[in-house]
Amino acid sequence: MALLKEKLVGLPFGIATVEELLRTNVLQRGAIYRRREIVDALRVRFIELGGDSYTTAQQVVPPLKRTLKGPLFERVRSGFYRYVGETGMEAREAHGAMAAAQDYEGDARWEAGLADASTESAIIGILQAEGRATVADRVRYLYDLAENDEEEHPIHIDSLRHLALFLLVNARLIDPEIGTSPDGLAHAEWTLPDLSLERVGNGLIALEFQPSGRIRFAALSAPYRPGVERLTVHGTLLATETLEAIRTFTVGIAR
Repeated sequence: MALLKEKLVGLPFGIATVEELLRTNVLQRGAIYRRREIVDALRVRFIELGGDSYTTAQQVVPPLKRTLKGPLFERVRSGFYRYVGETGMEAREAHGAMAAAQDYEGDARWEAGLADASTESAIIGILQAEGRATVADRVRYLYDLAENDEEEHPIHIDSLRHLALFLLVNARLIDPEIGTSPDGLAHAEWTLPDLSLERVGNGLIALEFQPSGRIRFAALSAPYRPGVERLTVHGTLLATETLEAIRTFTVGIAR
């Protein structure tokens, strides 16, 4: 997903920024750091990648505090943390790909069925029954395409499950365009209506659903144009956190 590879220019220094920077190997997995060391490393890396050169430690600390409480870090003692990276999520996710669904307020009509669904047909049936027929038809097409073309990869069943979960929980969002990544992860994309007075063009929200339940996301208020200011955010978060991160961009795609 090319949008997720954009540089951090103009990106507010928030939780998503911290997590993206950690994926650039700014810290060594298993190593223990003082919190101040992490702050300095993140700030320097942010600037190296094109971020605001005036970014201060005070801007880094608030979003880092929340990240330190998450699965990427293990607190050793006061002020010291071990960076465990993505492996820190494995224990939490080992209970099954639906573990992240605990963050949602599900609907009894479909929640249990979605959790138990072991085939794409079962999930497609739930999408159809719950008002996402267009999405269901597109997913069926993608599976049929993969079955008949060895160069196409079918959507990973748990990635599909989390796509369905996100769309059913957030029923007010209009149907997105659905696609598949080269490694079989479900993608959802919305082209945003142009609500600006300048009419600078349409923005985009792009989501990639990982089997673990986390979502890799990017949102742009408008395409890049020299001299035109735009809002951007990207990162990898749990579903409810992702929705909060992109909420500003969803105004024009709600029913």
